[in-house]
Amino acid sequence: IPCGCLDDKHEEVKSVTRLGFCCNAACPIPGRVVERKKMLCCTQCCVANYCSRECQVAHWPNHKDSCLNYTKQKAKLSSRKKTWPGTAAA
Repeated sequence: IPCGCLDDKHEEVKSVTRLGFCCNAACPIPGRVVERKKMLCCTQCCVANYCSRECQVAHWPNHKDSCLNYTKQKAKLSSRKKTWPGTAAA
C-alpha cells in the first residue's frame, strides 16, 4: 500500500536497540539482558539464546533434554508435511 502514514513511526522504531535474554540462569550479565544481534542461538533447536559461548556450554546440561525433544518433534512434523496428500515427497 503506497501510504506513508506510518513512515515516521517506522523511522523511530527501527533505531531502537532490540534486546534479548540469555537462557543461562547463571549468566554473569546483570538481568541477563543482551543486544539481540550479539546473541548466539542454539544451532540445534534455534530456540535458546545466549550472550556467549561460555553461557551456552554452561547451560547445555539443563537445555539438552528440551532441545533434543524439540528437535525430534520438529523433525516428526516436517516428515508428516511431506506425506500429506497433495504434497510432493522430498
